Order: sequence, then C-alpha cells, then structure tokens
Amino acid sequence: MQIITGKYRSRKLVPVSAETTRPTLARVKESVFNMISDKIEGACVLDLFAGSGAFGAECISRNASVVYFVDANKEAIKTININTKNMKEEFYVLGVDYKTALKKFIDQNLKFDLVYLDPPYKSDFALQALDMLYQLNLLNENACIVVEHDNQNDLKNLPSCYIIEKSKKYGIVYVEVLKFLR
Repeated sequence: MQIITGKYRSRKLVPVSAETTRPTLARVKESVFNMISDKIEGACVLDLFAGSGAFGAECISRNASVVYFVDANKEAIKTININTKNMKEEFYVLGVDYKTALKKFIDQNLKFDLVYLDPPYKSDFALQALDMLYQLNLLNENACIVVEHDNQNDLKNLPSCYIIEKSKKYGIVYVEVLKFLR
C-alpha cells in the first residue's frame, strides 16, 4: 500500500492491524482517484471511517488544503498517525465515532468539498452519515462524496440532495461518486 502520486508519491503506508478494518484494494483506490482527481487540490477533505488514512494521505499528497481523518478504532488512529508522520500540511486526526465528529464540525463552522465514506460493510452508516452531512450543513455547494460499499442496494434510499455522478463495481465492491446539491 502506497501513495499513488503527488509530493509524497510512492510513500509506503502501513495497514491497520485490527481485524475489523479492511484496506481498500489498490485498483479500487487508483480508480477512485482517477474519477475525482480534479476535486482534490485546495479542497477541505473529510476521510470518515478513515482506517489507515490512505485516502486522506493521498489527498494531502495531491495538495488538499486541509484533511480531517475520523475513526473510532484506536488501532486505526495509531496507523493514521504513522502514515502521516512528517507530513507538514494541515490535517487533523479525530479518534471518535463519526456522529460525534460530525457534530463537532458544526462548532468549528466547517464545510467540506470532498468526503470519503468507507464505513463497515453490512451497516447503514453511509446513509446515516450522508443524512447528517446534509442536516448539519457540513457540505459546500457541489461537494463531492465518494462512497465505498458492498451491496448494490446500500444507497437505494439516497437523500434527494445527492445525485450519483459515477458508479463502478469491482468484484463485490461498489464505488459511487455523489454530487451534493442544495
């Protein structure tokens, strides 16, 4: 596992040692970044359910203005800190559950341009997070949200403020690129 391109290109990333966290496959990660490459530079990025922090680290490497990593798993937080060590760009690592983090972001007056959601499979956390991002007014107009999930029906009840711009399937993994509309 490594950063694909940018100022930290080829930097090795370590995976989370916890059994409950699964890394995104390299071909999926590369495809995702090909789909959203024009949305990263200068963006305020949220890597929710961050795991190893590979998505956020890649965004740092590609000149995002700031990245927020969120994961409730203590091993994931340790791994994110290892993977971002010596990166001088602006980023924050929060070791809390996603609902707590999203509520904290209101107080900070944050609005995100790019959000990556890779929640535990077989959960409805993606839809809950999408709803909270909208309800708490945490997204800039035309924000891009990438959702990785394992069931074709996971986003069937997508709130109407989101449209699916791109959709790809890789084995059992689905990746949806959403656009937020006010």
